[in-house]
Amino acid sequence: MPPILQPTAQTSREAAALLSRHLTPAPLVRADGLGALLGVETHVQCEFHNPVRSFKIRGALTLVDHLVGGGKTRCVLTASTGNHGAAMAYACDKLGLPLTVGVPEGCDESKVALIRRFGAQLQYLGSDLDATKEIMLTERLPAGTVFVEDGSNPQIVAGTSTIGAEIARALPEVATVVVPVGNGALIGGLGTALKRHNPAVRLVGVQSAAAPCMALSFAAGAPIDTEACATFASGMAVRVAVPQAVELMLEVVDEMALVDEGDIEDAMRHFHHHANYLPEPAGCAPLAAALKLRPTLEGPLCLVATGANIDDGLRRRITHEE
Repeated sequence: MPPILQPTAQTSREAAALLSRHLTPAPLVRADGLGALLGVETHVQCEFHNPVRSFKIRGALTLVDHLVGGGKTRCVLTASTGNHGAAMAYACDKLGLPLTVGVPEGCDESKVALIRRFGAQLQYLGSDLDATKEIMLTERLPAGTVFVEDGSNPQIVAGTSTIGAEIARALPEVATVVVPVGNGALIGGLGTALKRHNPAVRLVGVQSAAAPCMALSFAAGAPIDTEACATFASGMAVRVAVPQAVELMLEVVDEMALVDEGDIEDAMRHFHHHANYLPEPAGCAPLAAALKLRPTLEGPLCLVATGANIDDGLRRRITHEE
């Protein structure tokens, strides 16, 4: 029996048809500067050319369209470190559902600003994402109110599968794809579509060693939580593994890599210097992993740059602006 979150070919096609009415496909850019650094032909899937500058817009639009179509949802709640919340805010604003987003204290203000821009209500709750979720779920939800768990929602995973389908169409000969992993929804959906195209594609997930719960879960073959997730890459800052996402990862992911915080910062500088654009920390983690895996890399290689929402202080530090 397939994993419960695994999108079928039909649900992936339906998600792609829906998204085509709202978005243009993300560019897959050949990056010769990064290729010279890595020693293989390298392409970057640039998931930041959209209104929320993040891949999260795909799952959010797919999910909110489903909720509106069901006719029973009057209000949506979710928790986010930023990008998911911004994507949900955009989708709910566009499709007409009120939304409240819980974010951790100290959340990246560049991402919080996006949530505000699209009209969602904000609540600062808890010290990290998983604490925020726990607080939001302590009270019983009113009738017609839905809490969205980003990592365990089949519509969100179907939305992410469209990325894999786009990569397969644009670069059918792709040999290796490296993807950052937070709660696992992205790599599970993307990987499902990629493996349908070519089961031999090497799919590598990457996490920060400071927030390794999904990598530990993958190695153990079962969900493993961690006590902390002290990474500056907020898109990967998860400490409680989602069982359904782990199940799907075990089906489609070939290996997981861990990188240090310094590796991610170095990768950001390489992106800025060699590619002349700057994804956010989680979006640069695939390059950090590829640099560590360089002796075993086969090309063509695709790095999935998941977003580009960066606070001004970090941007200045990476680019050496005054």
